[in-house]
Amino acid sequence: MRLCYITYKVDAHDALVGHVVGWIKELARHLDQIEVVCLAAAPTEFPANVRVHSLGKESGVSRIGRWQKFFQVVWNLRAEIDSVFCQFSPEYVIGIAPLAFLGRWPITFWYTHRHTGFRLRLATVFARRVVTATPESFGLITTKLQVIGHGIDTERFRPKNYSLPKTPTLLAVGRRSPIKNYELLIDSVEILVKQHGWKDLRVRIVGGDEGNAPPAYTDQLQDRINAAGLSQIVELVGPVPFDQIPSEYNAANMHINLCPTGGMDKAVLEGMSCGIPTLVRNKTFQPLLAPLEAGLLPGTDRPEVIAEHISTILSHSEKEQLQFGKQLRQVMLENYGQAAFAKRLADVLIQASK
Repeated sequence: MRLCYITYKVDAHDALVGHVVGWIKELARHLDQIEVVCLAAAPTEFPANVRVHSLGKESGVSRIGRWQKFFQVVWNLRAEIDSVFCQFSPEYVIGIAPLAFLGRWPITFWYTHRHTGFRLRLATVFARRVVTATPESFGLITTKLQVIGHGIDTERFRPKNYSLPKTPTLLAVGRRSPIKNYELLIDSVEILVKQHGWKDLRVRIVGGDEGNAPPAYTDQLQDRINAAGLSQIVELVGPVPFDQIPSEYNAANMHINLCPTGGMDKAVLEGMSCGIPTLVRNKTFQPLLAPLEAGLLPGTDRPEVIAEHISTILSHSEKEQLQFGKQLRQVMLENYGQAAFAKRLADVLIQASK
């Protein structure tokens, strides 16, 4: 199969979509040729059967200019394409649909977000297959949907340290957005410090504003931190390059993700893969976490309950905390490794072409 892979950005260092590079490399093992069309790209080494075509956002090409180049690139590749894979955005599906119709290329669409709307519905009509990580990751009902899990690079995201930091360190990884519930984390840490006595503590919130946060949202979070008296404990780190994220996990006692139930947040799986205890509210993770330590899944938006769970986990011995992390990594390896994911995706792409 010769695949046209349409995605947002190809950059192994990008904090938000750096994992795309690994997906493409693994997928290349199963396909004859991959023509990657993306808004922006950084120099990246790929197998010989992968070519990257950037639309020039990294060099300042306008939105109109990128659309013009998009159609030009795909038209020039028309004899080299058997199938299309669109990742992340319904707009990519809508944009390629006319050419896909002319070329008789089936479209497979990857989408993992709680938002639904007209564009998503239209993209679902045009796609032959829709793939997502979990049933909760796609909000529409369609017979085209196939759940294939996530693909985590378990070699990149792996334990590097087998001892805990001297200062208990909590880590939250994700874009700076209200959906991540950092306000709830800050409130929980305030209780943890003032009521549970964890005064010697570090909290690192890693992630940048990807352009969809409310105005002055970072200032609002910092004001909340200051008002709680946590300015020496909680740090808004900002974006960290994708290849440095594993070091963040490996320097922490536990990873906390307080998103509500919805899609399967990739950051949670990356933390699990690095072998650190992981605290989540999202009940999508129940099947993964339930067989292990009950304290890892509070399922609540009450900061006092979350603080209690954090305190309980931190109070375990170093050996016990490391054992929790080891169990989580084993669950990850069995269910969400990148190689197995790429094979599942390749199978869907090939079936869609028949």
